[in-house]
Amino acid sequence: MWLPRDERTLLAFCCNKISRGEVTFSLTHKELEAELRSKGIEADRQLIHETLFKLQNRNLLRWGSAFDGNGVGITFYQQGYDLGQKYSSIVGKIAILCTEYMWFLILLGVIIGLIGIIATVLVAILKN
Repeated sequence: MWLPRDERTLLAFCCNKISRGEVTFSLTHKELEAELRSKGIEADRQLIHETLFKLQNRNLLRWGSAFDGNGVGITFYQQGYDLGQKYSSIVGKIAILCTEYMWFLILLGVIIGLIGIIATVLVAILKN
């Protein structure tokens, strides 16, 4: 399942905070905002709630107000936990980067190919 960037980031961050299973844990809004901002996503309380609501609608997690009223309580479903682990692993992060910057990698490959062709032609001309 492919998720938008803010949802992937939030899911991976929450997954790093929990052990396997349906254990409820709570995070403050400041922790969630700081994590999203560190990944280049402008976050506020409303965006966090919208993102959590989208993840809940996809049956990846369940959330509500934390017991202390200062944050959100999150419980993962098995599919959500597995997906969060995938997004938080090194291989998953590399795959996400390649997918996000695929246009750049393709353009870079074309430019390197053109430089190689030009270099080959120049070497052939200089040999003669």
